[in-house]
Amino acid sequence: MESMDYHDALAALRAQQGAHHLSIIALAEPITAAQTQPQPQKHSCSQSRPSDTLSASETESNLQLTPATLLADLTHYKDLFSKLRFSYLEQVTKEKYLRSIVGYPPLVVSHEDNLVLEERLAVMKKELKTKKEDVDALVKDMEGRARDVARAYDGVRGGLDVLERVPPEIETLKAEIESLQAEIAARQGDHGAHPGSGDPRMHLSLSATEQALLEQRERNAEIDRQIAELQRQMPAKVREVEKMDRDLAELEKRRNESARLAVEGRRRREQGGRDEMEDLGRWYRANEAVMKGLLGVEERIIPNKETEN
Repeated sequence: MESMDYHDALAALRAQQGAHHLSIIALAEPITAAQTQPQPQKHSCSQSRPSDTLSASETESNLQLTPATLLADLTHYKDLFSKLRFSYLEQVTKEKYLRSIVGYPPLVVSHEDNLVLEERLAVMKKELKTKKEDVDALVKDMEGRARDVARAYDGVRGGLDVLERVPPEIETLKAEIESLQAEIAARQGDHGAHPGSGDPRMHLSLSATEQALLEQRERNAEIDRQIAELQRQMPAKVREVEKMDRDLAELEKRRNESARLAVEGRRRREQGGRDEMEDLGRWYRANEAVMKGLLGVEERIIPNKETEN
């Protein structure tokens, strides 16, 4: 039914487009036809249009007028008409001047007549300027509307292309969906129950599903907050771990040094050698006894509180 609606809409648009041709396209047909015809040979001193200098292959490939070619032709014709106007005014002025001289009685124009003509000329120039401004405004308005119509026409043509292309693609996709659904149904029939039938969440109602989704989002938000808090605490923890690593490395160094000295002292004792640390301790104790004897310092025994208790 939808495909029939698409086809009906497309047929209606095609019929409406065929019944109402755009005037700008009808006006462009004589120009495009004239471009396909061979141009007559012109005199070498005459000026030709930019579009007339195109070769036959370029003319055939550029049957559709572009704004650049139209603007070039318009500039060319404006130049020609300005020259034609100047030539016409020159010829008319010469003719009137000769007639005024050879006529009988000769036409004599006074200074007052020239002043009157200049006043009339000033008024006419002012009116002509106003009309030119009105014409320029009208031309700009027409250009804007022509661009809007061209964009709308291009949009309609693009829509028609979409209407022609999309319905067959939709029908093809529907056929593929039906085929995939049939294949999925066949596989589910082979494997028994529905894959999600064992999950009770798959059988919840809409309200219960929305409530479960809301709770899950709240839990996710709480987890996100905890993650953000841990991320804020991470730099301090990293610095603390680095400090502990440095302390541990120092302790490891001391332990290794103590173990090395202990092993070295044991090795010396086993070999019958002297222990330098033991000798150093005896020397310190002997010096302490000598110093106490010379200074008369008695050794005080500090009572141990644990022993007293």
